[in-house]
Amino acid sequence: MLLLTVLTLLGTALFAQENNTGIPTRSDTIQIRKRGGGYQFYMDEKKLNSRELKQALKPSERASRELRSAKFSAAMASVFGYAGGFMVGWPLGTAIAGGKPMWALAGAGAGLIAVSIPFSLSANKKMRRAVHTYNNGSSPAAFRNRGALHFKTTGNGAGLAFLF
Repeated sequence: MLLLTVLTLLGTALFAQENNTGIPTRSDTIQIRKRGGGYQFYMDEKKLNSRELKQALKPSERASRELRSAKFSAAMASVFGYAGGFMVGWPLGTAIAGGKPMWALAGAGAGLIAVSIPFSLSANKKMRRAVHTYNNGSSPAAFRNRGALHFKTTGNGAGLAFLF
């Protein structure tokens, strides 16, 4: 379980924006603030939940599209991460209980956790892009497409593909 927690924390690239200029921000600007182990979204000093963030980004079609893409990537990260965590946890629990653990299952679980990391990184990058697009009306140069890691399935199996 400790391994899963460490891998999850390492795999979550988090982000923040600060207004260090001393210039007041627009009242409709969304800020991202680090809180504990995660980030929260604020508008006019009011914390936004997921539904409120979606509503706030709605006026910008590009930002809404990025948010949907970020949520899909986050969902894929969760699916792979939770499945991998279960597959690692089951043999560990068996070993602690004194049984004969299936270490191959734990290895496959670690692989699924590793697959979840690029999805998590992608979700965070897309979330930054969505908020930036909303705040500035355009995509920043730092987020221009430099390639992406995708999970692909074919008639021959499944794998990761780097597309650029």
